[in-house]
Amino acid sequence: MTSTQRTLQEVAQLQDDQISLERAALLIAAEIQTDLNVDAYLTTLDGLALTLKKKISKDPSIAAQQLIDFIYKDEQFKGNIKNYYAPENSYLNRVIDTRQGIPLSLALIHLAIGNRLDINIQGINFPGHFLIRYEALENGIIDPFTGRTLSQSDCATLLKQVVGPAAVMNPDHLQQATNIGILARLIDNLKQIHWRNKNWESAGLCLQQQILLMPEHHEFRIQFGAMQEMKGDRTGAQQTYLAILQESKSQKIKETAAQRLLSLEKKPQILH
Repeated sequence: MTSTQRTLQEVAQLQDDQISLERAALLIAAEIQTDLNVDAYLTTLDGLALTLKKKISKDPSIAAQQLIDFIYKDEQFKGNIKNYYAPENSYLNRVIDTRQGIPLSLALIHLAIGNRLDINIQGINFPGHFLIRYEALENGIIDPFTGRTLSQSDCATLLKQVVGPAAVMNPDHLQQATNIGILARLIDNLKQIHWRNKNWESAGLCLQQQILLMPEHHEFRIQFGAMQEMKGDRTGAQQTYLAILQESKSQKIKETAAQRLLSLEKKPQILH
């Protein structure tokens, strides 16, 4: 286990409200970018907050709007429309460098600066498109990809765009995301990109991070076994599935692991 992985394991043992999202997000990036200086980027975020603090209003609603304007107008953060699926859009350090990202990584900018300025912002685990809510604003749901305020009607339209025309809004779609949930979703974005590109080493690192952060979610271990199969590591996959059978308390997960094991046993050995 690397030092970064050990630190992520320690993060998973914290109470959810004790987790520093930006530090954890930078640690996730540091596993791929081994020369990344986490503290330097935290200092950069400190500096952004300090710049705004010098002119911020004491009125909570005005301060909230000032932060939104600061991020999009002053600092020129924006959604990366041209290259939405680039992995760097999910690495917080690269988002800070390029001022471009995806909804979730741009939401982290809001949350990091807002936390430093005592501006109450919540992440919203909206399907297919992460959102944020500014508590001090009357219509406080913001699309972090554009900085646009969204009405309930806008949210319903967005849901149909990302899920399908039959999708119907319900209260769960606008519930606050946990910090662990945000980190798991951030990693999942990266994992899907690497999986589509058949970059098994990077996909495997993402799965290891998810397993460290959410060890009770054995579906990530099932995925890890599937990834081992995809890269041709038959023995490794068998060991993963056997461990799941021994350790998981979920009957459904055990059944899936058993099916994968049986499938591997039926496959003929390929001699080289």
